[in-house]
Amino acid sequence: MVHVAAWSTPGSPLCAALGWSAIVLFISALSIPTTRLKRFFVAGCLTYIGGFYWLYSTIKDFGGFPTLAAIAIFLLFVAGSAIQFVIWAFSFHHLPSWMSTAGLRAAVAWLIAHHFWIKIFPWDFGHTQLAFTPFAQVAQLGGVTGITFLMMWASEVFVARKTTTLLAKTAAILALGGGLMFGKVTELSFNDTGTSRGASLQTYLVQGNVSLHHKHDVTYFTVNREQYLTLSAKALGHSGLDSLVVWPESTITDFVPASTRDATTSKVLPFLNNGSAFLVGALTYSSRTDYHNSSVLVRPDGSVAEPYHKMILMPFGEYTPLASLLPFLKDINATAGQFTAGVAPAVLSFPLSSGTEVRLSPLICYEDIVPSIARDAVNKGAQLLINQTNDAWFGDTVAPYQHHIIAAFRAIENDRYLLRSTNTGLTAAVDPLGRTLASLLPYTEGILPIQVSLRSTQTIFSHFPVPIIWLIAAAFGVIAILRRATKK
Repeated sequence: MVHVAAWSTPGSPLCAALGWSAIVLFISALSIPTTRLKRFFVAGCLTYIGGFYWLYSTIKDFGGFPTLAAIAIFLLFVAGSAIQFVIWAFSFHHLPSWMSTAGLRAAVAWLIAHHFWIKIFPWDFGHTQLAFTPFAQVAQLGGVTGITFLMMWASEVFVARKTTTLLAKTAAILALGGGLMFGKVTELSFNDTGTSRGASLQTYLVQGNVSLHHKHDVTYFTVNREQYLTLSAKALGHSGLDSLVVWPESTITDFVPASTRDATTSKVLPFLNNGSAFLVGALTYSSRTDYHNSSVLVRPDGSVAEPYHKMILMPFGEYTPLASLLPFLKDINATAGQFTAGVAPAVLSFPLSSGTEVRLSPLICYEDIVPSIARDAVNKGAQLLINQTNDAWFGDTVAPYQHHIIAAFRAIENDRYLLRSTNTGLTAAVDPLGRTLASLLPYTEGILPIQVSLRSTQTIFSHFPVPIIWLIAAAFGVIAILRRATKK
């Protein structure tokens, strides 16, 4: 339950301390020869029930399922996700003995469980370390998985200090110390240069706090847009020169043709003709059958970039899984949309008055918790990452904060500012060290002004396929288990 407590205080120093404590306790339990797999299954169930209790309401409210169906889906999610802990324990007890003497058994076993089982909500132990800023910078080198690996390696040589070799202890300490040193140097270097790397951009993140009822009530579509436009105009004053205004996911719920290239001819897209650009969440369509959840960039001159279409659609809300094979599911989940997913990340651009080109990449909803999407966007030239989301489905729970700390690692991994514009919170700005510079209180109406720098450097994580390295390590772990099993 220590890990559940950590996830109840996301992003705090307590969360970081509890994250380490949870790993030490888990490894201690794994090291007991008589530990049974069912105990880890129960531990996994408790982790997911306690840490992600809010998912039940999301399934019920967002998916539109009746109570019993929502409970059944949630329990299926819990049981299915808990199998990851079973795989972790099974792998730990079947890996070669030399991994124990090296102190790597828990870390490699976790890699196997992490990579070879489905995770709907991709949390990891490393996410708990966001408040430990120097250590969190290890994500630049090996992602969040790298942080978790170091945590487990250091913890295992401590827990199993009688069986691990001196070389293993030394190597683990040096690796952990090296990671901390790298993080501290990175932190000091960033604090010295501040936002001086690249051109500066003034941004305004708008949080309209539109209720779910009004957001999807057709009689309020125009009212909702005007509310956001009024807030934006107030923030910009008489001139919005060289500024970017960001509206959350699906702020514009009137379907806009994806072929629209001029905001001055549109009745719904925002345009103030004062030198400001708008990045807005909108519903679009590209044909009679293809509807999208999109991000639309309106440039300062009123021209409109080709929209980015959300790639990862939410099951039961934006589409119904298996509906093509089991049509009756559509009747059970009649409120679900039938959207078409995008195919690739996009880099949208607009010019500043100086001639500098701003290159940004939108991440819609949960796309900011998927490392590969942000990484691919940066490799395409994105200087700024912007998440547009609507977390109102979570209600007044810890979920928006959990979403935020996982997303914050995209900033660290890629050395980019991450802006998060949400309908009801948590609207916030994250710097490349993963620190939340400013935020708006959830369930309030407001505007968050923040100045960011446009960065073009590439980290080891963004330049090299680091996730593949961890996948290879996990694959070798599986091979080691199979070889050991065949020799018996």
